[in-house]
Amino acid sequence: MDPMEHQLPPIPDGAEASFYRVTYRNRLSLANRLGRIAWGIVHALLFRTTPAPLFGWRRLLLRAFGARLAGDVHVYPTARIWAPWNLSMERGSCLGPEVYCYNVAPVHLGIDATVSYRSFLCCASHDIHDPDRPLVTGPIRLERGAYVFADAFVGMNVTLHEGAVAAARAVVVKDVAAFDVVGGNPARVIGKRQLRPTP
Repeated sequence: MDPMEHQLPPIPDGAEASFYRVTYRNRLSLANRLGRIAWGIVHALLFRTTPAPLFGWRRLLLRAFGARLAGDVHVYPTARIWAPWNLSMERGSCLGPEVYCYNVAPVHLGIDATVSYRSFLCCASHDIHDPDRPLVTGPIRLERGAYVFADAFVGMNVTLHEGAVAAARAVVVKDVAAFDVVGGNPARVIGKRQLRPTP
């Protein structure tokens, strides 16, 4: 017998399907859901369809939905932002092509922070220790000059400190110290970033 069976709630005969129908509860507000519907329409019609160089137009749309953006941030048209009102970006920061910013909680990009192609910033999960599996959330913060390379995953409650780097396809679930380079799954320190002096 699977030892995990003793820890799950009993399922009455013939009621297995109903268990799965009732265990997930969406605890997000009605205003949040309506805002995301409106943003989804704007994203599909006015954001995603724009040519890549029209960063100013996309900044305007994001700000209209509550994003806090410096004047020169770059958000590419194929980037997906779940909730613009939970996004803040300082000058020179970038969300690259096909980035998925699942910002159920706040995401902050510091000066010159970059999230590269197809990376996933994930601010939510479910409590696997609770039979009801409620939604749990936590912020993500990239400090000045932090860099998330292609196809990497950054989980909730993670800070990449100044100059930190997540290598391509890294799975980052813990904070990364300043100028550390991490890679792998789960991500571990694989080097130190040493910036060359500006000529």
